[in-house]
Amino acid sequence: MLIDTHCHLNVQAFAEILPDVIARAREADVGACIVPAYDRASLPRTATLARQYPDFIFPAYGLHPWFVAQGIDIDELKGYLLQRGTVAVGEIGLDFSPECPPPEAQLAPLRLQLDLAAELNLPVLIHCRKAHHELVKIMAGYKRKLGGVLHSFSGGRDLALRFIELGFHIAFSGSVTRTSAKKYHKTAAGIPLEYILVETDAPSIATETTLASQVEPRHTVEVARKIAGLRGSTFEEIAQATSENARRLFNMQGSAAKNL
Repeated sequence: MLIDTHCHLNVQAFAEILPDVIARAREADVGACIVPAYDRASLPRTATLARQYPDFIFPAYGLHPWFVAQGIDIDELKGYLLQRGTVAVGEIGLDFSPECPPPEAQLAPLRLQLDLAAELNLPVLIHCRKAHHELVKIMAGYKRKLGGVLHSFSGGRDLALRFIELGFHIAFSGSVTRTSAKKYHKTAAGIPLEYILVETDAPSIATETTLASQVEPRHTVEVARKIAGLRGSTFEEIAQATSENARRLFNMQGSAAKNL
């Protein structure tokens, strides 16, 4: 079975169809999803879903760099992170794309959440676009203090290895399945398997076969199959390894996760 390590089942697009989405995932042998909050309104939604589906949805809580203008209530966030079943702080990170909040507005919220993760001994789910070198500098200060994952990694192999040295795993999404994604192919083929995770980031990232708006956790299978082909491995080997990696990193204790 597979674990989708980053999937937004907490967005409105899934609200009316979630039981069917989960059923299709289980039918495809995707046995669990990590569902990260991203803004303050998504915190209670994520907690509710985790209580409704405790053997399938494993929650993470954090403030995404796109929403830093909302401000962080550290006590509120800590309260969610201390709830039973929480597996990570996230989705947090840096995004220096032109349409995003200015970089200087993102740095303090990120550091606050990294400090909280270190205090609570939780891994972090990191979103990073156009800010990898800044992120490397920041995370070097937390080496041996916390670990986590670069979600839907968009850098090259050398950069991935640098993050691995700092204690991070590298997660591949549907982007790696695209025929034209040669940089991602090289990265997926060239880093140690014990640091690879798979995800969909549904419903945000398309695969080679499926529009982003139609991607669900079941499409983790397509990601794993592509990585298997790139590495000359079997699908079963990739499924087993990435699930073990996820369980270890996120200390997943639910009954569904134990059987993955």
